[in-house]
Amino acid sequence: MKVYSISCHCGRVSARFCRKEHLPLTVWDCNCSDCKMRRNLHFMVHASDFWLTKAEFEQNTTLYQWGTKTAIRRFCSTCGILPFYIPRSNPDGFAITLPCVDWGEDGPPPTEVKLFDGVSSI
Repeated sequence: MKVYSISCHCGRVSARFCRKEHLPLTVWDCNCSDCKMRRNLHFMVHASDFWLTKAEFEQNTTLYQWGTKTAIRRFCSTCGILPFYIPRSNPDGFAITLPCVDWGEDGPPPTEVKLFDGVSSI
């Protein structure tokens, strides 16, 4: 397992996650109204493989919820970027925004983009 860092543009919101390096990565292109407007490409990490790196997370973010209020989206209050969130479709994990990851010197793993029908998901 390798540890990777993620952050917003200004760096006030950051976290780390671990995954087996060199394994192909499935990235989701969701069509729900939120992801579609943000052109969000994300991949999932189980909650046990994810941790925040700054204690001031809630103070540095703005909560945005809509609809069922199941998804938890906390945008950076300074730069507006959403580096990760808890999606409605997978509340036991974190959706990581692909461009917010620092993959290090090796770069990102092989990546496949798949469509996810967030409009029809429960």
